[in-house]
Amino acid sequence: MTNPIDEHAKTLATSWTVIIVLAAIVGGVGGMALQSGSDSGPDNAVAVVTLDSMQITGSSGDTTAKELRQVRQNDSIDAVVLRVASPGGAITGSEVQYRAVKRLAQEKPVVASVRDVAASGGYYTTIPADKIYTTPGALVGSVGVISSVTKNEKVPSQWKSAPDKGTAGPADVSRARAATFRESFLNVVMNERGDELEVDRETVGEAKLYAGNRAVELGFADEIGGVETAIQDAAERANLSNYDVTYRNPTSGGLIGLLAGSGSAEDVDAEDAFVAPELCGKDYLAYAPQAGPDLEVIMNASC
Repeated sequence: MTNPIDEHAKTLATSWTVIIVLAAIVGGVGGMALQSGSDSGPDNAVAVVTLDSMQITGSSGDTTAKELRQVRQNDSIDAVVLRVASPGGAITGSEVQYRAVKRLAQEKPVVASVRDVAASGGYYTTIPADKIYTTPGALVGSVGVISSVTKNEKVPSQWKSAPDKGTAGPADVSRARAATFRESFLNVVMNERGDELEVDRETVGEAKLYAGNRAVELGFADEIGGVETAIQDAAERANLSNYDVTYRNPTSGGLIGLLAGSGSAEDVDAEDAFVAPELCGKDYLAYAPQAGPDLEVIMNASC
């Protein structure tokens, strides 16, 4: 006759065995996931660097440049995918990121993958890439500049840094500086993408945003595809058949990241931090700012 107590004990033992096996399986999967995002690992790796700042600032640009420099100097990383979701930001930060990507692309294959938006400074960051993929619904482009100047009459008119400074008002100065960067931005786009673009310089300078499919048709991007396609492309460019994938996110795309951006330059190599002096200015943004009652929009195009 079967002992009920023995049968119950066997059932419990079997149940615990199943739980332990499942825990081992889950633990193994978790271990693999953590390993894929680790900085240390086997050679022949493709690094996926996420650039998703809500607003590129001088500070976030510096952080991104430092991360890209580390990727460039890491011998275990053979190719890089930039996963971009950024509407742009400050000119200085955008310029720093562009220079860092440009330097990286000179040493390793770089493929860009536009997730949601690569506009203005976000697009500026992607254009040195060897290839730009975009999803069909992403927004790509916006090659221009927005600048604003205060209209607050309480600002003393006698504040001048030199005797001749009163010959042009703040709006005139901002227009001139915005026009200077607009031309610089256009020059970079035409130099980097001129062979692919199906539109002329004047049309590019209209600062329009295009949905992914249209962006590919016009040459602002190269092909429709997601991040997995971009990873495979980057690996092929580096002649990798077996490779690891590491994930990096140097900046936060949330509200904390936006509030933390001070616009200051911190601990960036000179090689990654070149910005033409005439392009520096806090009032230039690579996305359309919310104009308050004390702001006059100088150039209604976003960079």
